[in-house]
Amino acid sequence: MAFGEQLKHKADEVHLQEKAKDFGDAVADVIKEAVTLVAGLAQDNRPKVDEALDKAEAKLVQTNGGKHAETVTKVRASVDKGIDKLVEHNTGPKAPPTPPSSAVPDDRHSAFDEDTPAGSPS
Repeated sequence: MAFGEQLKHKADEVHLQEKAKDFGDAVADVIKEAVTLVAGLAQDNRPKVDEALDKAEAKLVQTNGGKHAETVTKVRASVDKGIDKLVEHNTGPKAPPTPPSSAVPDDRHSAFDEDTPAGSPS
């Protein structure tokens, strides 16, 4: 038995594909929870965040003698827009729960298949 065949057999034996799919699903769930948590914190502490950003913006403009004030203002606007989007994501209309889908697509071929190049999506 060739080395590749042995690896494929062992991967099948320990259900590596299913475990990788489960791991990918778990990572996706953790990321979704983290985004929701951060969005909630941003929403609850928005006045503090705005105050800190105001101070940072003023300090940057003061430090540079107003030289880059326009750029600092544009960056601040982008940061505000991002925070607004994050908070909106958290407070927006909730879609009905959908069955979890895999973040890892089902493979039609294994990396150990000798007739298909490794990593081939088809």
